[in-house]
Amino acid sequence: MNAGLVTFDYLVFKKLPMNRNLAFALYFAILVALLYLSKFVKVSLLESETSYDYKMSTSEKPIINADSKSNIPELSSKEFIKADGTLFKKNNKSHYIIGANYWQAMNLGAPENGNRTRVLKDLETLKKYGVNYVRIIAGSEGPDGEPYRMHPALMNSPGDYNENVFQGLDWFLAQLSQFNMTAIMTLSNYWHWSGGFAQYVNWADPSKPIPYPVPGDYLSFELYAARFYSDSSIYSKTQSYYLAHIKSIITRKNTITGQIYKNDPNIFAWELANEPQAIRVENDSHDIIFKWIDDTAKFIKELDKNHLVSTGAEGKNGEEWFITMHKSPHIDFTSAHIWVENWGYYNSDNPSLENYQKAETFMLSFIQNVSDWSTQINKPLLVGEYGMARDAWSGESKYSPLATVINRTKYFTSLANKVFELEKQKACTGHVFWAFAGIARPSDPPPTWIGDPPHEPPGWYSIYDSDEKTLNVFSEHAKQVAELN
Repeated sequence: MNAGLVTFDYLVFKKLPMNRNLAFALYFAILVALLYLSKFVKVSLLESETSYDYKMSTSEKPIINADSKSNIPELSSKEFIKADGTLFKKNNKSHYIIGANYWQAMNLGAPENGNRTRVLKDLETLKKYGVNYVRIIAGSEGPDGEPYRMHPALMNSPGDYNENVFQGLDWFLAQLSQFNMTAIMTLSNYWHWSGGFAQYVNWADPSKPIPYPVPGDYLSFELYAARFYSDSSIYSKTQSYYLAHIKSIITRKNTITGQIYKNDPNIFAWELANEPQAIRVENDSHDIIFKWIDDTAKFIKELDKNHLVSTGAEGKNGEEWFITMHKSPHIDFTSAHIWVENWGYYNSDNPSLENYQKAETFMLSFIQNVSDWSTQINKPLLVGEYGMARDAWSGESKYSPLATVINRTKYFTSLANKVFELEKQKACTGHVFWAFAGIARPSDPPPTWIGDPPHEPPGWYSIYDSDEKTLNVFSEHAKQVAELN
């Protein structure tokens, strides 16, 4: 700018034949005009630079935070996703889910002891491969000294929240709009790795300690956790604690955006719990579990008219139980999870075609069944979890990132193709793989926050950012569903 003024000075005083006073007046008038215009030039340059950064790398964009309110997009209520028969609709168009389980989101997003840089890199990778949805935990229960748990927990004891973790959830939700993603918020857990139902039972009846499961014996733990909705002597306590937590979440004001959660379009839906079990505890167990689902979903709907609600169930106990767990008028869509190795249909040590084919055949049949049952009650189906271990028969441990993924790639491709076949028939709405570890690895210092919860061997079902063959399955599915509208 100084060089420009020297040139102008030379032209005015040396070259232009005019009165010297007039020349001075003209000089200062133009100088003031240039200084005024420079503000707009600067803004224009900054806007251009920001746009360039966005195209180059999402992770280079300014992080949405409390000091940068201008980066928060204005989101209209029209963008809430709705259920319409067996379809999801967004802005009156069919909406399909290509999703990742990223349960660790709120702890990674925490301002203290989180890893926000990693979160942004992970979300950028997921977006690159067509993922538009993440399934996250929005309810972990303490105390933090218990084994096999996410820690720090969101809720230390009934009504006592860890604000650092809560702000991690706030921050994570605030980031989703820039990646064109939404999140399903899982409000609790049947299993112990986040505290879950067993911790609610222990709060209501501390006289009986939690019988943590050991390999080969989950029954004692399952019966204990089932007391959450089956034990009439403590049900009023467990349910009151649980509903109070739900209200705290739904009415939470996001410290980053100022948005109340119930009004946030970045939230796709509420999920009652991760895998509530259809365990037979009494002769009227169907009625007991239906009542809990119906009462809880109704409570959510009374607080929040904007978001969908589902159960988080696996759907593994046959048609009768599937209908029981999804027939409530307050449940908007059905849920199914598929675990071929955990359920005895696959052995990751066995290289035979017969071994693989057994897993694929079961998976295809399972998805067809839950699709038929969901269509029967005229609700969308979302396959909310599935996974396969790496090839242990290839020479590396199935837990090692170095092991091949030949069978997993075939399995994921087959599953995605089946889901797409059903999507074309309006009989399924998407699938959500378990689970994204992103840039993390089992060898990282604890807590690793990879795709495997704290009670499982690290690396079992983790999908890493380097697993391109796996991630390409989602890219291909994204291209397919783009043609359905």
